Amino acid sequence: MRRLAIATYQRDLTRHIAFARKYRLGLEIQVYGYEPDLLDGDWRTLLAQHKAQLRGFEGELACHGAFYDMNSASVDSRIVALTRQRYHQNIQIAAELGARHVVFHANFLHVIRHPHYLQDWTRRQVGFWGELAEEAGELDVVIALENMWEPDPDVIARVLDQVDSPHLAACLDVGHAHLYSDSIPIEVWIERLTDRLVHCHINNNQGEYDEHLPLDAEGGIVDYQAVLPLLDNLPHSPLLCLEMDDLAYVERSLRYLGL
Repeated sequence: MRRLAIATYQRDLTRHIAFARKYRLGLEIQVYGYEPDLLDGDWRTLLAQHKAQLRGFEGELACHGAFYDMNSASVDSRIVALTRQRYHQNIQIAAELGARHVVFHANFLHVIRHPHYLQDWTRRQVGFWGELAEEAGELDVVIALENMWEPDPDVIARVLDQVDSPHLAACLDVGHAHLYSDSIPIEVWIERLTDRLVHCHINNNQGEYDEHLPLDAEGGIVDYQAVLPLLDNLPHSPLLCLEMDDLAYVERSLRYLGL
């Protein structure tokens, strides 16, 4: 059975909760990742507001963690410490909200071509995420690493394989895979991440930048008539999150999905 959710980076969840309830969808709350200053401010007040708004909500919940300028594989220990602090906050927030997944970016820098970069990056990521996966496990949260600029699925898959934790998994962003990969077919991404794939961002774009368009957008480079059956046939259904900034786009995409 297809599991669907919608995403929002708004502070006020009222409209999106009502929309999710209407269509029996889950919700991915992104504001704690999209507003870094919030994590140094009065985020506990907003968290209390969100917990009140979500009281009685029956859909699946997920969160998106901080990502602007985060570098979990930095060679600078102070950068790593800040990144860990931000991610620690996000995991705690996800747990308090009752979210099952918290999405983070791995932030691989694909423009660095030095032959040792990937090897060293992977080693540092394994150490970083191994520790955080233990913390997430204690709070019954699953970390989902999302592809952004990674040129192929092996970049993230190697980290997941080496950490080998049920609390560290994959988030496949279909739009990112089409924009930034080295012409790797989407079926290869899905096949490589199959055993670890728990979360998926679905939207469309026209090949220039990450536009978060409806699934059936005119000029969209993602053929969801081909992609959706691949996701539907996975042995464990990931949460498919309609990551679009406009609820009109979401509603249009739901019609495309037959809802």
